[in-house]
Amino acid sequence: MIEAEWWEYDSPEEMAEAVAGDIGFIVESAVDARGEALLALPGGSTPRPIYARLAQASLPWKRVTITPGDARLVPMPAVRRNGGMLAEAFLRPGARGVPVTADIADYRLAGNSADARLQDLKWPPDLVWLGMGADGHTASIFPGPDLDDALNAPKTRRMVGVMPE
Repeated sequence: MIEAEWWEYDSPEEMAEAVAGDIGFIVESAVDARGEALLALPGGSTPRPIYARLAQASLPWKRVTITPGDARLVPMPAVRRNGGMLAEAFLRPGARGVPVTADIADYRLAGNSADARLQDLKWPPDLVWLGMGADGHTASIFPGPDLDDALNAPKTRRMVGVMPE
């Protein structure tokens, strides 16, 4: 059974400081234990101040790999591309970024390409942070014609492509 905790903060700044501190602890613990850390992080507006604070932290960034936990098939320079947002936040301090999207129009092939990239990483990640959209979607999983196929994909899959309705 999963245990969940609910935390409330008095301000977005307080939340950013607390969450960045928690992620920093996870990074340091992983690097101490295994010499590296792997984080799967969301895009969107909520994590931006957390990423800004985290990127300023004195962490062993050269031993950290960051990948999006989800992605949309949008043109490369698009602001909505999560990998670009993560690269902007974490490449300067020295983290390694692993994008999951490519300019592949077919969403199933794009999912296969993303899965192949993630297969090269040591699994499991030390942190998987799933974002949630205002409409209730989580990790870019929207109801669609192949949602059941995606949810029932083989456990060896690390990413699948789904077509939203």
